[in-house]
Amino acid sequence: MGNTGGRPRDSNDPIRIGAGFYLIRNGQVAAKPYKLLRQALGRFSRVVIVKWVWHGRERLGLLRAHDDALVLHFTHWPDEIRPPPPSCCRRWE
Repeated sequence: MGNTGGRPRDSNDPIRIGAGFYLIRNGQVAAKPYKLLRQALGRFSRVVIVKWVWHGRERLGLLRAHDDALVLHFTHWPDEIRPPPPSCCRRWE
């Protein structure tokens, strides 16, 4: 998992955010870094955009603190977002 930068929590377009998964630490060695990252993200109301590999495909993700856990959300690449069809954008008169 690679970090591509931190952002304010409310600066992300909700249409790009997908399903979320709780991340747990793997063993005692990971306990301290996990706790520090979770506390830092929570304290400063930040999220981290990460690149990670799932099923052999590079994905974007949004990592955030939630209560006592870290949550990794699928995030869609910009070219994966389709524009709305013209019929939904007509003005109501």
